[in-house]
Amino acid sequence: MSSKKSIDVLVIGGGMIVNDLLLPSIYHLQRTGIVGNISLCDARWESVNALLRSEEFASAFPGQTFTPYPSAPSATPDFSLYKKVLAQMPPHQLVVIALPDHLHHRVLIDALSCSQHVLCVKPLVLNYAHGIEVEKLAFEKGCFVGIEYHKRFDRRALVARKHYRQGELGEFIFGEGKLIEPYYYRHSNFQNWFTAEATDPFVYVGCHYLDLVSFITGLRPSEISVAGIKRKFPNGKIGYMWSDGRVRFENDALLSISNGLGYPDQAGGSNDQGLVMFFE
Repeated sequence: MSSKKSIDVLVIGGGMIVNDLLLPSIYHLQRTGIVGNISLCDARWESVNALLRSEEFASAFPGQTFTPYPSAPSATPDFSLYKKVLAQMPPHQLVVIALPDHLHHRVLIDALSCSQHVLCVKPLVLNYAHGIEVEKLAFEKGCFVGIEYHKRFDRRALVARKHYRQGELGEFIFGEGKLIEPYYYRHSNFQNWFTAEATDPFVYVGCHYLDLVSFITGLRPSEISVAGIKRKFPNGKIGYMWSDGRVRFENDALLSISNGLGYPDQAGGSNDQGLVMFFE
């Protein structure tokens, strides 16, 4: 048990990534004494309640729970509820933002304005100007802002990083990354926010592989180009269902990244993903 003072955590969002990765990690940190109280806020009671009543969490983390917001069923979603919860927090705790891509910037600014450290799921923001705004406010408030790139913690990525940094692999020169999510994503809540004017597959999941190559090699990207294919969701909204990106790094290396929402629902596994890197 750490002797250091624990930090309280507010999770904003209650979707898939919270269930699969974030909340289990935060529960574990609470168990080790790093995290104190946990709160979770979502606009919809149903999302919060599903996590609160999860039998899997009850089995894996007996006796641990979080303070839910909202705390009772509501007829309509409350999209400003998180602001009320932020206002109640003492400064310099941790806010974890797990929302659709286009909502990150507004909630980031609100959390930093309340002097809270922030961990945000990727991508941090959707344009350069917003990134500079977040950076400036974070420095003014003395707050940490991090991006939750969970693929960095894959053992294979850590081993590759170690060997590359020790000079055992040569110089990275060419790579191929791929993540094709299931076709059923088109029938999920994605059709309400994963629209062409808001985001695309490269921004949503392709950034994982750009980050992973930089994490392993230390190289920074110098050029990025992306092409996409639009299709219609079942509700009639238009989104990019497929994307093909090319990244050039500062050493002239190339990385191609293929992404989409079209992995067959009945195929083996939950998606098709991977990264291949070539060296000289």
